[in-house]
Amino acid sequence: MTEQGVGRVLVIGAGLGGLTLAHALVRAGIDVRVYEADDGSDERFQGYRIGLAEPGLAALRASLSQRLYDLVEITSGSLTGPGLMFDEQLTVLSRDLEGPPAEARAVDRQVLRRILLGDLGNRVAHGKRLRGFAEEPDGSVTARFADGTQATGAVLVGADGGNSVVRRHLVPEVGLVDSDLCGAMGRTPITDRFLRLVPGRGTMVKGPGVTLMLGRMQFGREPSEAAAALAPGLDMPYRDSYVRWVLLVPPEHPAATESGDARELVLDLIDGWHPDLRDLVRSADMSAVGRSKIYDRPMPSWPVGRVTLLGDAAHLTLASGGNGANTAMQDAVRLSARLAEVDRGERDLTSALGEYQDDLLDRGNAAVEHGKQALKRFVRPQPQETP
Repeated sequence: MTEQGVGRVLVIGAGLGGLTLAHALVRAGIDVRVYEADDGSDERFQGYRIGLAEPGLAALRASLSQRLYDLVEITSGSLTGPGLMFDEQLTVLSRDLEGPPAEARAVDRQVLRRILLGDLGNRVAHGKRLRGFAEEPDGSVTARFADGTQATGAVLVGADGGNSVVRRHLVPEVGLVDSDLCGAMGRTPITDRFLRLVPGRGTMVKGPGVTLMLGRMQFGREPSEAAAALAPGLDMPYRDSYVRWVLLVPPEHPAATESGDARELVLDLIDGWHPDLRDLVRSADMSAVGRSKIYDRPMPSWPVGRVTLLGDAAHLTLASGGNGANTAMQDAVRLSARLAEVDRGERDLTSALGEYQDDLLDRGNAAVEHGKQALKRFVRPQPQETP
């Protein structure tokens, strides 16, 4: 048995994984503070629709208060129905594309992040860009921020994404490389016309040299209305349901290195496609054109101390795998469980973090590999099937 009390946990990064961890720790009675580099929750684009499978949903059920989990559930959308493949003129090539399991739900990443910020109050500090950290002789960890402030705790968790400052200190030999995934993304408010393009869990349109991926985000209940009813006081802007689309091009395609107006770039690439597809893009809110990155090798272990990693900071997964958020949330509940054992005096911190790291690397490296393999069906030609 060890002395009870794990002490304060410092979480670097207020993304989905870091905020899930914060809720799980609060629920376990453990002191936690979250430090986010962005100045506010809406400072930059946070992404559109993602799919949460049962492991991710279970992590949220285990971590959130009932009212916040109910809000996740009621605003989520269906991921059932056929997965279709069309050519660029909307001729059906396949009706049985692989997709998420039946129990998975569609959630809007920005809405989910708003929900996860709920009930944490002053436990979350924005505008805190990490510059470095040090494990002190007394067993504590000090985080130093760019604004000249610092914070001290018993454990520091790097949940600061693919460009993690914490990871660069712990595992400096692991770098990032461009993947074979490049493209533009947008969202278009749902109409009956556009919804017919995505009647089920997702649609793939295979054109000459490019692939257009479509996914619907139909909120079960409009998020601001649902928040007012279930979680009064939670800041939730109005959100329309939409079709999220991503145009993928191979890395050698000229568009992979072009810059300029993203909508016009996409419309040039789909010139001559079916009018419904062109109008979908023309009516969209655009986000970005860019490349995805992955680690250049499997993440190795690092010496177990009072600093660890979570989510993309430890296993940067391609969107093609559809498992980044799910894996990060699993990290959060498993790390919280290990720290709770320490807090109850059932084990020492080093063995708890060592067990967590082993599990993290096994699952995380497998998730990264899954994304790499799934990418092949997006960027390689697909066999045509008889409708």
